Amino acid sequence: MRRLVLLAVVALVVTPLSVAPSSSADLPSADRWRADVREAMAGSRAYLAERAATAAPGERLAINLDVDNTMLATEYAAGEPVRPVLRLARTARRLGIAVLVNTARDESQRARTARNLAEAGYVIDGLCLRQRGTGAADGKQRCRASFADLGYVLVANVGNHPHDFTGGGYERAYRLPRYGGRLS
Repeated sequence: MRRLVLLAVVALVVTPLSVAPSSSADLPSADRWRADVREAMAGSRAYLAERAATAAPGERLAINLDVDNTMLATEYAAGEPVRPVLRLARTARRLGIAVLVNTARDESQRARTARNLAEAGYVIDGLCLRQRGTGAADGKQRCRASFADLGYVLVANVGNHPHDFTGGGYERAYRLPRYGGRLS
């Protein structure tokens, strides 16, 4: 019996009681992230072409894009575009599909966000930001609803955070990697 108690005490001392929070050092390499993004975006441009070809007369199609670690490689290459998403945005514009941006950044960052996107090569048709005091999920839903109120049909929604997809209001989702919440 003493031996069991002693083993239990040793196990408690040797076993860590908590796990340290993850850091950006715990993220996969930039090459792994790029490969994961390419995989998540596979077929997205073909889908847009198909959806544009089957649009009803007068139907205003749009894609809905998040900014951080979706349009811009915020974690891995600040200010640089996420190439598969930029290609999707360019394909959308070529097909007559609007490019709408829906970000959890707040209104105070409007000018900087628009400038960052333009410098990265994006041409956008609308930018909706979170209102102060509003949570990210509520802000994202409000933006999608405002785009719908303008008559847009959101045919694709691209993001990397669960709040990018909460509440629906779009036809197809492209979920970029987040690595268990370690990537913002």
